[in-house]
Amino acid sequence: MNIISFFKLQKEKNKKIIIDNNLSDYKIWARKHLELHTKLSYLADETKCYKYWISEDEPMDKSILFERYLDCFSHIINLGLDRHYDHIEEILIKPNDYCLSDQFLNLFIDLNDLIISPSEDHYITLVEDFISLGITLGYSESKIKESFI
Repeated sequence: MNIISFFKLQKEKNKKIIIDNNLSDYKIWARKHLELHTKLSYLADETKCYKYWISEDEPMDKSILFERYLDCFSHIINLGLDRHYDHIEEILIKPNDYCLSDQFLNLFIDLNDLIISPSEDHYITLVEDFISLGITLGYSESKIKESFI
């Protein structure tokens, strides 16, 4: 999947964001990572994939789920912009047979790896795994691209 267009679109969106000038670069960096952890948790919560007990919950709202997915993807793209990884063109989409809960756990590991040891390889793994999650949730590459705007 070509992701250059996501970086370009996100740069445009970022022009509307006002950053608190009182925050150091480190604090902004830390808060962006914490924000992504939080947003991933909201997304996992929306899927109810963490539940191990039997209950009669309402079915998930697919439109809210997709909005949360796109919100997380926007944050992931922003992390790439912050680290100057916006030259990455192609992301390999790997089919997987992991259940949703395993996919979310892997994403938290990916994000922690990126925090502890920032590298382009860790970032690519995060993006690959996140796009794979989207495919598991039923979103095609074209739907993700069309809706990112």
